[in-house]
Amino acid sequence: MGNLASTYQHIADILSFETSNLKLEKELMHPSFDWDAIVVEGSRHLVLPALYCRLQAKNLLHVLPKDLKTYLNEITSLNRTRNEAILSQVNSIAQLLNKHKIVHVFLKGAALLTLGCFKDNAERMIGDIDILVPDEQLDDAYQILINNHYESTEQPLGHKYFGHRHLPRLIPTHHIAAVELHNKLFLAYNFAPLSCSSIFSKKRQQAKINIPSIKHLLMHNILSFQINDNGALYKSISFRAAFDTISLLRINATDLNWNLNKYFTNYFKITGVFFKALKTNRLKTFDYSKSFYLFKLKYSQFYKIWNKCITLISLIPILFRRMLLFLSNKSYRKAIINDKKRIYVHFKSIITKN
Repeated sequence: MGNLASTYQHIADILSFETSNLKLEKELMHPSFDWDAIVVEGSRHLVLPALYCRLQAKNLLHVLPKDLKTYLNEITSLNRTRNEAILSQVNSIAQLLNKHKIVHVFLKGAALLTLGCFKDNAERMIGDIDILVPDEQLDDAYQILINNHYESTEQPLGHKYFGHRHLPRLIPTHHIAAVELHNKLFLAYNFAPLSCSSIFSKKRQQAKINIPSIKHLLMHNILSFQINDNGALYKSISFRAAFDTISLLRINATDLNWNLNKYFTNYFKITGVFFKALKTNRLKTFDYSKSFYLFKLKYSQFYKIWNKCITLISLIPILFRRMLLFLSNKSYRKAIINDKKRIYVHFKSIITKN
């Protein structure tokens, strides 16, 4: 492997629980080792604190350049403090929703922190607190939070004319993290084993906090990246999602028969390139998609151009459907004209994004 592929492998080796510490130490201490690339990609994948914590657990902090060690230590400490505050906020929200008899489960990062699947809570970077609520209780839950020091953000245009997975984000006036209330996990994808009814029926309590079962956490972790974050579209890897998967499997090596679904299969194809723990014997030794992915990583300019083409192609059906609605719906047409500057900036950011 070369270039970005080498950087990805080094990140995976640091995060992995199976890499030989002696071999890793030798690689990381090589005079030509590119720490700048690790920082750039680790930041992009939201795993810088995880990298620091895993090096600490492996007794390899001494391989870090002095300035970088200080920098990563500060970031990790800040993230630990933030996550402790988020756990306190999760507990507060749980008490509030339980008081009003709102059925709910916390999802993603908040659920993983609550479960305690990381040796150090600083390992996981979290943005929003995601909560799944039955559709019939969604508006009630939203209003309860508004009545308890949360403020609603401006509702995007798409919420009125298109489907959505969650209501507009709620910004707290007395806590640290925004909250998103979901009534579905995916906008236009149905996977029966991960239906909302199944999640609620098999939810578990951890420290009096409702979270999905480990199997559901695993499924959602993978499909959230593959579908909501376009991992399947770009056939790429998320090191944060991969580390979540590994951490969950270390708690409970649950049956993985469900991974024959194409989204799971593609996920394990890519992550298995870098993580031994996520390889599966069901997949062919040689696979075109894996080889092509490594080729893209080796030639970064081609990778950027390829992803740009994928982005433009994926926009075509979206623009076509919205053009039809623009021509046929007077209300939508008026809303677009009034909001044209924001929409222009939004699509420009999509097109120019690397």
